[in-house]
Amino acid sequence: MNRHEQRKKIFQIIFQVDHGLVGVEETAFHHLYRDYDYIRQIVDYFLENSEAVDGGISDHLTSYTLERIPKVERNILRTAISELLHGDSPQRVVINEAILLTKLYGEKDGYRFVNGVLKNFITETDEQSNGEH
Repeated sequence: MNRHEQRKKIFQIIFQVDHGLVGVEETAFHHLYRDYDYIRQIVDYFLENSEAVDGGISDHLTSYTLERIPKVERNILRTAISELLHGDSPQRVVINEAILLTKLYGEKDGYRFVNGVLKNFITETDEQSNGEH
């Protein structure tokens, strides 16, 4: 399974565990979570750091709250930010993949929103890591 397909499954697992209605072991793709290290790595990172990931999203929202973002876009952002913080893919690849997922599963212009949030997140993260404030 290539990295693109793994990202889809990461998103689908995070989508299913949104609001804690099911645990990872109850998701439709638990067997893939178990079998693929990258899927497990990113999902586990999100589950262990969900407040920080959600905070990273919330800090880059204007006129929205995390709960007001459509569920698809919210969980694509969670997937992408988890991967940006803990994965090994270039930032541009993560953003492009998030846009593709949003075009596939999200609202008509949701990809623009996802792109804007992620670009702002990366800009601020890069400034902080370079010591700029």
